Amino acid sequence: MASPPPTWSIVLQGILKSSAERQRLSSALGVTTMTLSRWASGESKPQRNHLIHLLQVILPHQRQELLEALEQYFPELPSWLAEDFSEQIPASFFAHVLNIRTTTTEGLRFWRISDMILKQALTQLDPHNLGMAIKLIQCMPPSIDGKIRSLRERAGKGSLPWTADLEHDVLFLGLESMSGYATEVRHIVSDGDLRTGKTFPAFQDVHELSAAAHPIRFEGRIAGCLLASSVQAEYFTQPRLNLLTTFSDVIALAFDKSDFYPPNQVELRVMPPPLIQRPILATFRQRVTTRFQQVMHHQQQLTNAEIELQVWQDLEAELLAIRTDEQNEENIIYHAPQ
Repeated sequence: MASPPPTWSIVLQGILKSSAERQRLSSALGVTTMTLSRWASGESKPQRNHLIHLLQVILPHQRQELLEALEQYFPELPSWLAEDFSEQIPASFFAHVLNIRTTTTEGLRFWRISDMILKQALTQLDPHNLGMAIKLIQCMPPSIDGKIRSLRERAGKGSLPWTADLEHDVLFLGLESMSGYATEVRHIVSDGDLRTGKTFPAFQDVHELSAAAHPIRFEGRIAGCLLASSVQAEYFTQPRLNLLTTFSDVIALAFDKSDFYPPNQVELRVMPPPLIQRPILATFRQRVTTRFQQVMHHQQQLTNAEIELQVWQDLEAELLAIRTDEQNEENIIYHAPQ
């Protein structure tokens, strides 16, 4: 009597139910559909290179289930994946960053340096494209009271299921987030499984299972943090945390000295959840246009960057007011007489 196929083969059977997906995987892996069927039936098993490539090319929402099933049958799989991971950042990369820092005009420097570093970080932290987002989170300028009340997602790169460019996927973050916590305590913070109970705040993105954040620092001051999120649990091993630390140190070169603030200025608040933020943030471009027209009407001398920053500050104040109102309501309800 034939033994039943291993669990990973059963998972693969479900993936191959679609003839279009079966054909796509066949082409991507360079194997026949018959070979795929033999893997799914348990008649044969893929070679090491095919296993790694299979994890890269299947659809993102199917990856975690297959990975977990494969690890039960191939316990050496995590070490195979780790072997292609390099802690060494090429010297040519550092040389290129320094060249950009010294030759690029002030207006372009932040974007050119951050773009290059985020791409390199994504390439080295997620070499198999299993699913990761790397985001640069920056402190908002101090509010009227001189305190920094929130952070803003400024730039980012991702591999599926995230989009490649995360610049326009913006949220304000505060004490409810890992980014906020890392900025407040000024050292690296990581969580191997965001689904479990937390000892510190960690807002969970829809795709992420593990995450790590490292503050961006200069001369004892802080500008924000570098946040890495993975679709895999327990992804941020010590070597990967070391790599994140280095990239966060290097990305400090993208900032002006005035972007770094004394730690005692950072007093973050809790920001509203994404469902509340996104409809308000969607009005950003419209508000910029309105503000630009106002500036032209009053013949004020403001750059586009200055106008956009004013709008971001307006949005921050609006979101902070919403959160304050919610907290006041909660306090009223909590203290209401019985």
